[in-house]
Amino acid sequence: MVHARATEVLVCYSLIAAAVLVVEHGRVVLDAPGPRSQPAERSSAGGSQMGISVSMADQSGGRVRPEQRPLNWRWVAALMVVLAAFLGLRGLRALQPEPVAASMRAGTVVVVGVTDRSSLTGSDRVLIDSHSSTVQFAAVSVRPRYIGDCAAAGWATLGAGRRTGVNGLCDPRVDSQRVTDWPQRLAAAAAHHGDATLGTLAASIRGCVAAVGPRAALAAARPDGTVAHYDTINHFLADGLAMPCPLTLVDPGKQSDHIITALAERPQVTLIVTGIGPPAGSRDPSLQALYVLPAAAGWLTSASTRRAGIVNLTDLTATLIAAGGRSEIGSPARVDGSPFKLRTEIVTASAAQDHLEAVAALTDAAVRADTVLGVSGAILLLVLIVSITAGRLAVARPILGWGTVLPATMLLTGAVPWNATRWPVLVLLATLGGLSIALTVAILAGAKRLRVPFAVAGAAVTATAFTVDAALGGVMEPGSMLNSRPVNGGRWYGFGNVTFAVYAAAALVLAGYLAHRLRTSGQRRAGLASVAVIGFGVVLCEGWPSMGADFGGVIALTPALFWLLLVLADIPITWPKLVTIGGSALFLVTAISWLDWRRGPTARTHLGGFFQRILDGDAVNIIIRKAAAATGSILNPLAMGLVLAGVVAWVVLFRRLLPTLRTQFTTLHTVAIATLAVAILGTALNDGGITIWYTVTLTFTVTVAALWIDRTCRPNVAHRAPQQGGFGRRLNAR
Repeated sequence: MVHARATEVLVCYSLIAAAVLVVEHGRVVLDAPGPRSQPAERSSAGGSQMGISVSMADQSGGRVRPEQRPLNWRWVAALMVVLAAFLGLRGLRALQPEPVAASMRAGTVVVVGVTDRSSLTGSDRVLIDSHSSTVQFAAVSVRPRYIGDCAAAGWATLGAGRRTGVNGLCDPRVDSQRVTDWPQRLAAAAAHHGDATLGTLAASIRGCVAAVGPRAALAAARPDGTVAHYDTINHFLADGLAMPCPLTLVDPGKQSDHIITALAERPQVTLIVTGIGPPAGSRDPSLQALYVLPAAAGWLTSASTRRAGIVNLTDLTATLIAAGGRSEIGSPARVDGSPFKLRTEIVTASAAQDHLEAVAALTDAAVRADTVLGVSGAILLLVLIVSITAGRLAVARPILGWGTVLPATMLLTGAVPWNATRWPVLVLLATLGGLSIALTVAILAGAKRLRVPFAVAGAAVTATAFTVDAALGGVMEPGSMLNSRPVNGGRWYGFGNVTFAVYAAAALVLAGYLAHRLRTSGQRRAGLASVAVIGFGVVLCEGWPSMGADFGGVIALTPALFWLLLVLADIPITWPKLVTIGGSALFLVTAISWLDWRRGPTARTHLGGFFQRILDGDAVNIIIRKAAAATGSILNPLAMGLVLAGVVAWVVLFRRLLPTLRTQFTTLHTVAIATLAVAILGTALNDGGITIWYTVTLTFTVTVAALWIDRTCRPNVAHRAPQQGGFGRRLNAR
């Protein structure tokens, strides 16, 4: 932990060094004698057709550019205060107690896999309450490779330690200690570039693994499909629940209550009861109950989820291997899960049931709230169009103001435990409404006082909210309206595709506007440093494993950021520089992944896990699957319509709206190009695909529309030179 914190401090202060290097490089160009390039000299043919200009020549109607001033110590002091505040938030994150290892006592381990455990049964309640001081509990994601696959896929996933599918083979048979259709199951696991290796669990355990029931045999089988010891349910019961192996996997069928109760009474047995999949005929992907007894009491978690009381089925595989793995194995088994960890606390049946319902609400209630939000947004859009058409722009301002802070509002709902309340939908909607009103009023009032466009104030609020959450370890994201729905079984921590899209767009707008204000006030080097610190700060928050942990976000944002800095510094863009920019993104994400990998297999995020896959030569399949997901998200009629709508929006922005805002926001064209690059790169390099395209496009369109409304409603303020306002006057006073 000390090593990780020292590394973070080093990286944060490296931002200062990077900013200084950019400033000094830019100073050489800015202070060089001779005429500067004109817009026509720096525009590409495609850019000219769309009205895109990358030149940073003055666009203020021929106004003389203010004399270049040296970097002011007060600006540096403000920068240090911001960095100190960020490190302070990271310090608060470090004070949070870390979960401890959920060690499993020596002896026989029995895993009973049950279906339809999204809610506790009466037998579960009695058993948990009678062992409340020695029971560990969690909601387990039973999702195999394909959401809604049958319970046999859950058993196969448990045995492989990676999500897999069974291609409809839901009723296995065992004959002469062998799964009869094992070759077909291997083919199903490998289909469509699957990388799950059936038989991993049995091959990684000392001693034998016994199976009771044919579906349990899918998890207990060796890589060749044979099972060390197999019993039917009836024979297992008739034999007095005999367990000849250190690990026994049981598919109890309708005898689950009797078998679980009987096993819980055996003092030398560690009993693990886990949901394994949906019941027959159902495609319910809900999380299910998992509990372990006897053990140190508490809520289970893992490095795979980093959420108290939530684990993955593959985490159980990793835990079983860690407890009974072969000592002669030189390298860890290739599984995607991480061993269980524990947050110590007494667990009651009532608390366990409440937890299952709260986790379910993160999906069910959030979806209903999203529907209400979508309908409300459609109504407000209609009102916006009517108000603009009728010339009532005073009505349009608060609507667009709400649009600029909506991402921050959706994130901040995660600060309220609405999903644990009795009426989660109502509490979530009330929270969303209250935050929306408060933030909209705040940015409109703050923008007026600070004499900045309210769109920029909204971008600042959004960027700040996401940065604070990242610094605190992403504590709000999981419970917010931006969370990755638990039933999807996706990445449980960090920032997702939508979060990255709005965060990057807001940060670029904020950095670009600060550069505009500082440049027009003579602080050109301070403007460059502002973009460098904000931009690289967002990259750090986006990609660092204990913050955003977003692999694709770093790759998509870093090239756009470097390009923006080069243009603002008036450094000519050449092909070698573009290649270097692309390489820098790969280097940065590789460095972050390597640092995460060094933390060890029990602490790594997916970044370090992917680095290990590269070392194992096991990364090709996952790259192909993600590329296929990105392509598939675009190649359908609805997605193609969104792509076309986005292209039209960008053309309108560049041809119609951006030229009218050059005086108010002289760097806006350059920011727009950088944002468009993020949208394109993010769509191409992330499995979310089209999600990033329309989210970035919508976010930036709302921002530009808000800038246009602000300029139209308050023309005197919009066109007034920055130094006449309070912000510019303070800059000149320095």
